[in-house]
Amino acid sequence: MVRLPRIARQLRSRLRVQRRLWVRRWRARSAAGGQVLFPSAGHGSVAIETLAGTPDPGARGPRIAILHATAGSGHVRAAEALAAAMAAQRPESLVREVDTLVFASQLYRQTYATSYNVMAARAPALWAALYHSSATLPVNRGTAPMRLAMDRLNLRRLVHVLDHEHADAVVCTHFLPVEVLSPRRGNGRMTAPLFCVITDFTAHPFWAFPHVDRYFVANEQVAAELAGHGVTPDRIEVSGIPVDPRFARPIGRDAARARAKLDPRRPAVLVMGGGAGVGPLVGVAEKIASLPMQPQVVVVCGTNVRMRREVEARAEAFGGRVRALGFSREVDVLLEACDVVVSKAGGLTCSEALIKRTPLVIFRPTPGQEVRNAEFLASARAAVLAPGVEDVAAAVTHWLTDHDALESARVACGRIAHPDAARVIAERVLVSAGRH
Repeated sequence: MVRLPRIARQLRSRLRVQRRLWVRRWRARSAAGGQVLFPSAGHGSVAIETLAGTPDPGARGPRIAILHATAGSGHVRAAEALAAAMAAQRPESLVREVDTLVFASQLYRQTYATSYNVMAARAPALWAALYHSSATLPVNRGTAPMRLAMDRLNLRRLVHVLDHEHADAVVCTHFLPVEVLSPRRGNGRMTAPLFCVITDFTAHPFWAFPHVDRYFVANEQVAAELAGHGVTPDRIEVSGIPVDPRFARPIGRDAARARAKLDPRRPAVLVMGGGAGVGPLVGVAEKIASLPMQPQVVVVCGTNVRMRREVEARAEAFGGRVRALGFSREVDVLLEACDVVVSKAGGLTCSEALIKRTPLVIFRPTPGQEVRNAEFLASARAAVLAPGVEDVAAAVTHWLTDHDALESARVACGRIAHPDAARVIAERVLVSAGRH
């Protein structure tokens, strides 16, 4: 016969022993002068150094923590863009962009990081239903307490990290760390200013919290949405979505084409499917390459090795006009070199294209925030929404054969672009950190 009370006592005893072990390790490292953070990545108690690694003893700049989450690459790229902008403005500052999920359990981290990607790729209708239902007031109010309690419980180590690190400012490019830190900012246990950067052209209620010092958003429409979710307008600033500062530096079309090894006399189309190379990009590339004007097609496959091989296998049939790339750090060059980009509708990718004034053909955006992004860009005449491959071909043909239409779309891109977003946000954060 199993005696549950006895098993429960044994379990509590083991947990107490484990807790004492962690405390002893923490105290030992603290006594040794190390900057001790709590367990990471499910490997027990480890010591992690300060926000920027081992700091320069003579450094006098502010300590800035930029928190993201690896649920989609856009949040990470925005954090990296802000870190680069801050380093350019204040080289003596200690800036580190950190994945919030590092401080959660391995199970929570894997579940959180993969759930969105799997649903978006394999069950988009389910993701759309969850996204839209959670945005309604009754559902959001009914599910928020349990969701917030679960997230805060799993990220309590993050709180310990920031308490120990004494950051001068905290910037979040994902709503997950905001969920955890907003209450502490409200009750005074977190004294550093808390900032939030929304990385899409829409604001879901998940982003709205009462104790964020300032929100940075893409445009007035997003500001109005956020205010509708209860955020006071004086805490919202329209800055644009931050992208790497190099996108704001013009290369010149001829120079960009030379670097990208593209024929300057032939039209060029860039095809992208996000960091993971999502979608039937092989078929899209074949369709575009078969158009009467015979454009050059560059396919960025990201980490999708299988897709890259498939594109390469078909490249010879098009006389070298189709080229496959893996993960590329020269997207700024490719965008300036190409006439049109066919892509999903991630906030960062769209912002980068706008800055380079490269009109977008948005192919099968993920339901939810990507559809909202696509709708905004289409309404501004900077993009065309293409549900199918034939629609992609028609949109590309229109722009490549009608110079006036293409130039009009380029002007529309420039009109809503925010090339200085990263610099502006970095400047605001650094000023506030200096006052802290």
